[in-house]
Amino acid sequence: MVVVLLWTLRVWMVLVILGWLGAWAKINRRRREGTWSLGPQHPAADPGVLVSVIIPARNEELNLRGCVEAALAQDHPNLEVIVQDDASTDRTGEILAQLAAQDPRIVALKGGGEALPEGWFGKPWALQRAQRAAKGRWLVFIDADVRLHPAAVSRVVAYGEREGLDMVTGFGAQTMGSFWEKVLQPAVAGLILAGNDLTDVNDPTKADKNMASGQLLAFRREAYDALGGHEAVKDNILDDVGLARAVKGAGRRYHCLFLRELYSVRMYTNLKEIWEGWSKNLFAGMRYSWAITLLVIAYTVAMSLSGPILTILGAFGLVSADLFALGLAHWLIMQGVRLTMDRIWQMNPLYGLTHAPAQLLVILIMLNSALKSRGKGVGWRGRTYQLTPR
Repeated sequence: MVVVLLWTLRVWMVLVILGWLGAWAKINRRRREGTWSLGPQHPAADPGVLVSVIIPARNEELNLRGCVEAALAQDHPNLEVIVQDDASTDRTGEILAQLAAQDPRIVALKGGGEALPEGWFGKPWALQRAQRAAKGRWLVFIDADVRLHPAAVSRVVAYGEREGLDMVTGFGAQTMGSFWEKVLQPAVAGLILAGNDLTDVNDPTKADKNMASGQLLAFRREAYDALGGHEAVKDNILDDVGLARAVKGAGRRYHCLFLRELYSVRMYTNLKEIWEGWSKNLFAGMRYSWAITLLVIAYTVAMSLSGPILTILGAFGLVSADLFALGLAHWLIMQGVRLTMDRIWQMNPLYGLTHAPAQLLVILIMLNSALKSRGKGVGWRGRTYQLTPR
């Protein structure tokens, strides 16, 4: 029995190594070819198309000015910027009023302090209200921590028009300042991208493959209205993925792209924010399923931790030489992939050495997300949400 298990482990390690080599080859190929990437070098939109940039803002005094100023600096001339102050208790409203007084393209909307309508989560409700004031043919929803490149709106809208899409979304560059951001954000991003190949996501025939980023979500107005707007995802903590699923479900098309050259975002600034933010989202991303969560944890252990574990055991003579060699090969190849990603993310490559221990923390966040979702709910920006499996 022990012999069978050891040979099974050897075969498994070979498969894991091949998997990492395949991932490395795919990353390098897509870097060369620019597959599913959009940047300032691509064609601009028709300047006659009115675009509405819509920003929800709840206690965003540190982010709002930079976000709005970047939106106003777009090279697309036909633009309005709608900001919904969602019952902020800090200086968000004051800053918004100052900005609106300086530029007539800003539509400043004030939210009340009343409780959310029954069945609604905060962000979808803020965006549902804000879009009512929009006049654009395209609606570009962005988060307040996003910083748009001057070409962002024009290139995203032009891509949507050119490809005949109803929605365009994608992943921007991650701005990371603190130690824990640089340790954990790449680990979570790698896990998400590993499970969502964009070729499948962007295939309209694969209804079960959906991914989107609410950091930037551009909608053709007609399609957005036909789907029911954010009311279609009013109680979905992952409203962005919910909208992507609704687009495909209605027989419409969207693309999720790499938009590193078109916007940047700093999602969190410290370990507490990272823990709370991903605890809010990860279990929902696994469809509120303990089975899927445990499978993802097993996958994480196998793909990211088995090599380091075997290498350490082998260094103390606790496993055979061939298992030590397989573990070391796995660890080195995994670090090579991480080094490639660090170059893309423009990070100090020394942070790549934290990849394996970071996976342990990600597993803990996954478990915390699952437990919170089934318990008292998850808290975010002063509100608590009871999550419903869907």
